Amino acid sequence: MKLEDVADVHIGVVLKRKEAVYKGNKTNKYKVFNIRCYEEKIEYDDFHSMEDLGDYVTQKGDLIFRLSFPSKIILVDEKTEGLLINNLYCIIRCNNKKIDNEFLKWFLESKEASRQLEKIIIGTVVKSIPVAKLRLIEIPNITFKEQEKISKLIFSWNKQKQLYNQMILEKDNYYNSIVNKVINGGKE
Repeated sequence: MKLEDVADVHIGVVLKRKEAVYKGNKTNKYKVFNIRCYEEKIEYDDFHSMEDLGDYVTQKGDLIFRLSFPSKIILVDEKTEGLLINNLYCIIRCNNKKIDNEFLKWFLESKEASRQLEKIIIGTVVKSIPVAKLRLIEIPNITFKEQEKISKLIFSWNKQKQLYNQMILEKDNYYNSIVNKVINGGKE
């Protein structure tokens, strides 16, 4: 089955075309999603428009897909809900009766999906993925129950990786403190 069979995929808004000339009481104010703000956990920029851009605003459970290469996929949660998406990204809104959004995120980040995406990339300097071709990506046709099992397995593995990384950081700090004590003659 194709991605368009299980999800609505649409590109974000071209902000320059929708920007309000004057910011006032009659404008609609949005926070604009930006990958840097997301990763660095800083405040998103404001955007004012005379039009209602609700179709381009994220909802919990959506996937934000960066169209430029390398692609990045973010599952929308409480922190990323209600953000305006610009045309550098697309919103993938899953049909929750046909596909599990966490499974879809995992699949789109998988090697199989990467092989498919490599075939549709356009551009030489700035590589990007056309939304029309993204909609045609082949998704594994497995039952919803199996998708949920895979999602739980992936969640469990990600949690384990997080705990392992935390343990490594704590061990680094521990061994660095021992080495520092030896170097400083027993003083911290």
